[in-house]
Amino acid sequence: MKIINPATEELIKELREDDKASLEKKLERLNAAQPAWQEVPIEKRIAIIRQFSDLMLANIETLAATLTSEMGKPLQQARNEINGARSRIKWLTANAERVLGDEVMTIEPGLEERIRYEPLGVIGNISAWNYPWLVGVNVFVPALLAGNAVLYKPSEFATLTGMAIENLLHEAGVPKDVFIMAVGTGTTGAPLRSVEGHQAGYGYPERDCAIRSRAASTGADGPSKHRQGL
Repeated sequence: MKIINPATEELIKELREDDKASLEKKLERLNAAQPAWQEVPIEKRIAIIRQFSDLMLANIETLAATLTSEMGKPLQQARNEINGARSRIKWLTANAERVLGDEVMTIEPGLEERIRYEPLGVIGNISAWNYPWLVGVNVFVPALLAGNAVLYKPSEFATLTGMAIENLLHEAGVPKDVFIMAVGTGTTGAPLRSVEGHQAGYGYPERDCAIRSRAASTGADGPSKHRQGL
């Protein structure tokens, strides 16, 4: 797959696209790594995502230049998008512990009922070309905070930005097999909508309202009940 600068038509980079076999291997790695990530305390997951945000700020000029070069967004707008994504991360990390914490319903002699939010497992995030930072953060940050692993498929027009996101998350402390990027066009992304063993999110409100609210599923300890959704 060729990454082309839309302003100059210069070839920036050539990348090998994922195929069905490589996607399946990545999903295997994600499924194997997710249970350990789920056990990482929420406070540590929050700290890792905050470090990711700090790295975004520290590298903002390089990140903005990359975004501009591959999809044509004016440089200042690229900076603004990255800063906007950091604002969303700030809110998500500030509220994650409260939203994802157990809710006690009943405590009586011999009986305790609580609502507990459990990760779904692997989240597939097919992101957008025009706001790759903002749209991606809307899906993969809540998913990671909730203890899910993420298979992240950026648009082919924002692939280098996707690679930067993956690198910074790993540098911040997200295990390499908990956040993995898929490379390719819509042909690569299409199978992710139907692969068993993960939930797909697209980065669009009408498609993602269920995904964002189901980054963790709900269960009740006490009566043997399990309810999907919030």
